[in-house]
Amino acid sequence: MTKKLVPMVDTEKAFENEGFDEERTAVDNANEKISLTQSFRKLLNLPAEEDTIKRKDLRKLDQTFLSVFEIASQEGLTVAEWVQKDPTTAVAYAENGAAYWQNILTTAAMTGALEITLADGSTATNTISKNQTKLIEVRVRESLKQLDYVNELALTSYRSDEQRRDALQRVMYRRALKGDTRMAIYLHDRTEGRPSESKVAELDYDYTYAVWAVLKTLFDKQLEVLNSGSGVRLICCSRRAGKTHLLCAILLIECLRRPRTKVMYIGETMLQSESLVDKACNDIVDAAKLKDKRGRRLDWKHLDNGSEIMVRGLSNTKDPDQIRGHNAKVIVIDEFFHLKSDLLDYMQKEVLTPMQLDFADDYMFICAGTPPRIKGTFGEKAWIEWKVPKFSWTWKDNPHPVNIEARAAFIEQKLKEQGLDWESSFARREYLGEFCYDDDLLLYPTYYAYDPRESLPTIKPTRILFGIDYGVSDNDCLVGIVWNDDEGRGYVFCEEKFNRLNVPQGVSQLEMLSEKIEHAWYDALDYFPTMNKKEANKRIWFDADDNDQHLTDYLNMNVHIQYVDEQTQERRKLNLEIQNAHKTDKGFMFDRLNDKFRTGDLLVMKGSKLETEMKSTIRKRGSKGEVYNEVDDSAYHPDLLPALRYAMWNVIGVKGVK
Repeated sequence: MTKKLVPMVDTEKAFENEGFDEERTAVDNANEKISLTQSFRKLLNLPAEEDTIKRKDLRKLDQTFLSVFEIASQEGLTVAEWVQKDPTTAVAYAENGAAYWQNILTTAAMTGALEITLADGSTATNTISKNQTKLIEVRVRESLKQLDYVNELALTSYRSDEQRRDALQRVMYRRALKGDTRMAIYLHDRTEGRPSESKVAELDYDYTYAVWAVLKTLFDKQLEVLNSGSGVRLICCSRRAGKTHLLCAILLIECLRRPRTKVMYIGETMLQSESLVDKACNDIVDAAKLKDKRGRRLDWKHLDNGSEIMVRGLSNTKDPDQIRGHNAKVIVIDEFFHLKSDLLDYMQKEVLTPMQLDFADDYMFICAGTPPRIKGTFGEKAWIEWKVPKFSWTWKDNPHPVNIEARAAFIEQKLKEQGLDWESSFARREYLGEFCYDDDLLLYPTYYAYDPRESLPTIKPTRILFGIDYGVSDNDCLVGIVWNDDEGRGYVFCEEKFNRLNVPQGVSQLEMLSEKIEHAWYDALDYFPTMNKKEANKRIWFDADDNDQHLTDYLNMNVHIQYVDEQTQERRKLNLEIQNAHKTDKGFMFDRLNDKFRTGDLLVMKGSKLETEMKSTIRKRGSKGEVYNEVDDSAYHPDLLPALRYAMWNVIGVKGVK
């Protein structure tokens, strides 16, 4: 029994087009006397469905052939000879075959079955399996390849110039419709005229449409930033306001506008930055349907015009060196108000400004983020003091698919779960974009300070306490405290905080710390003028971070003080009284220190770095609004306060309680 596949399409109706021959003949006759540019214009004005070559005498084409190779073989010709014999018929056969198999695939995919014609003329339904569907898909792809091959052969087989030109126009037109931006621009230039002689040579006109498409993904508040021109710009918004999308769109636009352009995105950490940029850029590519110059999906990581988006993090003192050395026309910083102030200050002055010297007349430096949780950040200072355009909006201005009422209800529900409302500092900062601090979470909310330039507190010292906190990729810190055991009172008289960015060239961070310790040690000895150096040294204690024991061992072996014995006049050496700090019982020490600060029994220096840390260090808040007695390092990481805690353990810790 023979079976014959019948496509679910009426071939007679598919080719039915009354008056088409006459209309086509009129176009052909007109083409004999018009220029290539005019013919392009006529082609672009034709409806898309008329792009396929049709002839009335091709209505009776056999629907049962398998490929153009079989047809050519049946006639005893090669495919090239068969196409050359009658290019128009060959193209029609190839197009008809592609349409035939596409309809077979559509029917199989939608119904899972095909109608078959039996030998007696009756029809039956044959169920199609998944494997058979895959085979049909392979045949569809092969038929499309055959169509492209026949079109290529037909282009060189037409006998008249008019036919060749017509075929060439159609091939170019199809390529433009499939996303070939160069071909689209060429057709535009032929029909609308080339750009004027004032065309900027360094601009990449192949990506003109892509730039426009990226711009279409932005809403009005974001476009205001772009329209504000070049230079420095500050953006402070609420959560879900579209900041990262805007920053990545700006980077993509600049890379697409100009070939061989370098731009840079800086975020909190390298890992987080790469994740955010990858998602934002891919979202833009998909939303704008961006294509490269070959019509493929745009790969933002490997742009074919030589431009590059560099992604960097800024979380420790080693990161600025990873940024240094590049020149970037556009630099954007995300989460600007939450990055470490000392790193931002150094990077902005020493690294970023030199990077943009080559673009002094046309650079962009954009800093964006949500308001900070703590006072005194570099970002807050920049927002207040920098005389540059500033922009601010909230999630309400972002035309998100979900309506404002639904989003507001969602936020209110989350606030309620945390025991908060719209008046809380969290809601005002995160969702309304206001500068509102978590003062209720301060680790040491109340303290007293003295001005060392006026006078020192009248506290007679019985011992001097030093705390040392090491920072391999962070800050090294030293805190010195004058303490009276009888009164249970004291004050901070010495503080040092530095990192590898502050160390003079040619000096290591450890050498710098050794020098700071030696100077502070000499100052401590002066607090006991009536004692000999050896006795006084017994009252000076150093407690050091035990995370880097080798550093403590180095200090113990290499840091000494030379002095002259008053009785024997001999030169002697004082050894450093240093030990590992007690780092556990943090919650207990937080409470004990709070008592000393609140009552004024432990004073800090006014305007000091330690005072800044006390204004910035906050506790953790849980997902339900609960407050934990531990430092929230994600908001601010203190360095001097841990060193102070190490030193004070000896007098207010368990060992200090009588």
